[in-house]
Amino acid sequence: MGASTRAAVTSVGAAAVALAGFAADGLLAGVVLGLSLVFAAGWSRLVDLPTHRGAVVVVAGVAVAALAVTLTSTVAVLGIVMGLAVVAAFVHQMLRRDGRPRLTESVSGVVSGAVVVVSAAGWVAVGTSGSSPALVVTGAATIAAAAAVTTVPVTARTVVLLAPAAGGLAGLLAGVLLLDDVGPVPGLLVGLAAGILTSALHVLFGRFPASRRLRPALAAALLPVLVVGVPVYLVSRLLAA
Repeated sequence: MGASTRAAVTSVGAAAVALAGFAADGLLAGVVLGLSLVFAAGWSRLVDLPTHRGAVVVVAGVAVAALAVTLTSTVAVLGIVMGLAVVAAFVHQMLRRDGRPRLTESVSGVVSGAVVVVSAAGWVAVGTSGSSPALVVTGAATIAAAAAVTTVPVTARTVVLLAPAAGGLAGLLAGVLLLDDVGPVPGLLVGLAAGILTSALHVLFGRFPASRRLRPALAAALLPVLVVGVPVYLVSRLLAA
C-alpha cells in the first residue's frame, strides 16, 4: 500500500469520525472503537514486535476499556486505564514462553499502541463540550487536509513544512467560515496539531518496510486519526473554560 493509498485511508477514517460526531456519542464511540481495533490488528506487525497476537489482545483490550470509561465516567479515569495498560504489557511479557527476546522493544511497542488507542478516546470525550460536533468536524477536516499534502511528490522535509500549514489553514477556514462555535484560533490550533502529527507519522512510518502490507498499512494510516483525539479534547476544554 503506497503513500497515496494510506493518505486516502486516513481521509476516509477522518470523514467517518466527522459524520459520526454529528449523529450521537454512541455512534461516534462505535466508529472510534472500530478504527482502534483495526489499528490494533496491524500495529504489532507495523513495528515488527516479537509477539503479534499478544500485542493485538492487549492493545485491543485497552481500546475497549478506554472507550467504556469515557462513556461512563470522567476523562481523568483514562490515566488509570493507561496505568493498567502498562501493567498489562508487563503481564503479557511474563506469559511469554519463547525466552522473551527483544523484551524492551516488545514492552515499549505495546505501551505505544496503548497510548494511541487511549488518545483516541478523546474524540468521544469531546462530547461533553457544547461545541462537540463543530470541533469533531474541524479536527477531521484538518487531518484530511494534512493527509492530502502527504501525497504530493516532494521531499520529506517539504512535507513536514506543508502539512502543518495545510492543516492550520483548514482549521482556520473551518473556524471562520463554517463553524462559528469553534472560532479561528481554536481551529488554527487543532489544524496545526493535526498537521504536525500527520506529517511526522507519514514520514516516519512510510519508511517502515511493513507499511506496504495491508494490516500494517491500515494501522499507519489510522494512527493520525486516532492520536489527534486528545488534542481536540484539550481544545474543547479551553473553549468550555
